[in-house]
Amino acid sequence: MFRLFRRLFGIFRRKKKVPQPQALPAETAPPTDTASPKTVGGASSPHNAANTPLSVTPVPPESTPSDSILPASAGPGSASKLTQPVSSGDTSLKNLKQVLNVLRAYVVTFGQPDSTIELRAVIGAIVANLATVTIENRKLEGFMDEAIAAFESLGTDASLVDVTAQLLAEQVAVWLQEQEASVSNIVSAYLQQFAPDDAVWNAGEIIGLVQTVIATLNDGSLSNSGGQVLVDKVIKSFDLDKALSRWVAPEWVGLAQRVASYVSHGDLQAELRSVAWAYIQKFQAILSPQLIEQIAVSGPMNIAPTELLSGDLGEFSQMLYYKFQLLEADPVVTKSHQAIAADMHQAISDLNDKRGDGLDVTKGIQGDLEVTSPIRRT
Repeated sequence: MFRLFRRLFGIFRRKKKVPQPQALPAETAPPTDTASPKTVGGASSPHNAANTPLSVTPVPPESTPSDSILPASAGPGSASKLTQPVSSGDTSLKNLKQVLNVLRAYVVTFGQPDSTIELRAVIGAIVANLATVTIENRKLEGFMDEAIAAFESLGTDASLVDVTAQLLAEQVAVWLQEQEASVSNIVSAYLQQFAPDDAVWNAGEIIGLVQTVIATLNDGSLSNSGGQVLVDKVIKSFDLDKALSRWVAPEWVGLAQRVASYVSHGDLQAELRSVAWAYIQKFQAILSPQLIEQIAVSGPMNIAPTELLSGDLGEFSQMLYYKFQLLEADPVVTKSHQAIAADMHQAISDLNDKRGDGLDVTKGIQGDLEVTSPIRRT
């Protein structure tokens, strides 16, 4: 089951090392305005997308989308500057050019996203599908700001969309559909196999379940904006009766079992979030999976890894970290949780005194309060 989970877990993984589609010869290249969002990848609905393996055309890594991101009306010399070979110091510009090429093709083919956050989600999906683009996860939201500003100033000239960018845009659309379908399938599997018989599924409960599913699948690749949009899309298309009656493939049941082990610790999740928030406010720290695990280990929660299906407290903390980013309202911090945060800070100070060096709670530590992180950032 663990190997199956890891294989399906890759649906959400950024930096898929897949080659980029080869452009067709000029004389056989199809028009760039014939694609329809209704038939992308042959999936007309989220469920079809999930049950049909994603087909990706192999592409050599050295091949990149056209570097032309300027409209024909750009000032003299502008295009030549942007199409010159990019040095190692110009990686950010190179990334921006590639993403904007595919973004233009996406908007020309599928239309302008309805909101800024949806546009950000598309940009994040493009980054996830371009093996030649390297952006640290912590810098992804800032990169989106730059990409939107450049996109709005350059416009969407359909004549600048080449076949390679067109194919990548279609791949991005399929990838987004596949994510939505995967979450819907796991939600259905959970409701059918693991939900308590007396559970009351109001809107808030369903939203919380969807957030847990997304956080369980996410390895850090999905941007905050992408996660928020994904929650909204799944909720809008959700139908409880259909979710309870539709057939669900066995692989989704396996993933739903992992989700169930996390959902069963709902009260603990709320307590961990409250203590983490108290710690962040009082000691000017930043939220991280390691901080959450530190609280779980050194606080009075006393949760054992064996209580989780994964058997890994670090993975549970990582899931909570991504879920907390999807939650909008700040938690209510009680005096008892403030006291727990203060005690934990004292424990860290004592450990620092023993070791003689500073302890950063945003990083894994070794010693009496050992914390390890499974995160692998780019």
